[in-house]
Amino acid sequence: MSEKYLIGVDGSDHSRAALKWGLARATERGATVELIHVADDSFLSESVAFLSEAQAASEQMLAHEIERARTELGFSGEISGSAVVGHPIAEVEAASKHADLLVLGAHTGGKFAGSVFGTRAVKIAAVAHCPVAVIPAEQGAAGSGVVVGVDGSEASKRAIAFAAEEASFRGVPLVAVYAWMPPLTPGLEYLWSEELVTAQQSAAEESIAIGTAGLAERYPDLEVRREIVQAPPVTALLQVAENAEMVVVGSRGRGGFSRLLLGSVSHGVLNALPCTTVVTRAE
Repeated sequence: MSEKYLIGVDGSDHSRAALKWGLARATERGATVELIHVADDSFLSESVAFLSEAQAASEQMLAHEIERARTELGFSGEISGSAVVGHPIAEVEAASKHADLLVLGAHTGGKFAGSVFGTRAVKIAAVAHCPVAVIPAEQGAAGSGVVVGVDGSEASKRAIAFAAEEASFRGVPLVAVYAWMPPLTPGLEYLWSEELVTAQQSAAEESIAIGTAGLAERYPDLEVRREIVQAPPVTALLQVAENAEMVVVGSRGRGGFSRLLLGSVSHGVLNALPCTTVVTRAE
């Protein structure tokens, strides 16, 4: 059974970048596509007339984007659409239960840019039931490689699995990054001896080896690069991802209050968005 990709559209340049990326990926992998447009009802009157007009406008937007996918972008695969009136985060969360990948655009900081699937992309990524790809509106110079963070957590394991499959499929290197920093206690830096730093480095090398163990057997042709960076995790990932085509980060899952939080690393990378960024789920 083919995968299903859910792509958020709102007519902005940001969502159109996501549409283009999502359709290209769907073509490569033979996936079916569902576009979703949500008319935000936060500021709408509750009258039947207003809601009816909002629904009609949502359907018109959706039809236009489907036509654009067929004609301008040349997508020939199976494509459908869902036009709804409601709260974007709640509606997309519900729709993501039936998708293998959710694709969203991201704004570049303008006051009104990405009002539906831009500023809310981070929040949607925190609650979605499937991996979420957030696509920059403006792609930089073509990079190569898929970057993933390694820290031994369950979230990291899911991210590594996704990143390795992605890198293998694309025929590009997988760059596994392990970040560590000595405790910074002002005035006590002298306590960090050379032996202690060496021990920390050895522990980092062991952790990244364990995190990437088994990949050579599963993907014999995959080039795996292991980088240990002495820097905060977000800084390390952004530094390495400068020349990458994708960075993959893990979320902490959906249990309890954690369902509302991506975690500081995922959140930090999404806010910087150095390149296409995928957030995987750790259920």
